[in-house]
Amino acid sequence: MKAVVALGSNLGECKENLHTAINHVNLILDNLKISPFIKTKPVGGPEQNDFLNAVVVGQCKLSAVDLFRKLLSIEDQMGRVRDVKWGPRVIDLDLIVYGEQVINSDFLKLPHPLAKSREFVLSPWHAIDPEGEIPGAGKIKSLLASLNSQR
Repeated sequence: MKAVVALGSNLGECKENLHTAINHVNLILDNLKISPFIKTKPVGGPEQNDFLNAVVVGQCKLSAVDLFRKLLSIEDQMGRVRDVKWGPRVIDLDLIVYGEQVINSDFLKLPHPLAKSREFVLSPWHAIDPEGEIPGAGKIKSLLASLNSQR
């Protein structure tokens, strides 16, 4: 099943953090496509450093919940601390889309509810999967165009 994972880092060596996380994700997803890295301003949360963001797209045979658990485990292994909502972090791994699945549980929400409004997700994703789509929201190229027209 097609999995789209967004990555972000704004603590420590951000580029190295993204490469390390991508290496871990590469052990879970097949046929991995990796977007260019982009620097973005933080959205929400306390004042903090800019983020380095990327998106990866690959194929996975795990359940959505099992994949999400593995992503959380990677964050833990890399030292992610969750003490401030939307605060600075060594690594952030968000499961954005998993096939056409729609899940709305306390543990996992798919598609990711904020992805359609986040340029730092849509822009790198578009670079590697221009025909990508968020179930129920539309094509990422249309969502990205809509965000850009609001500026």
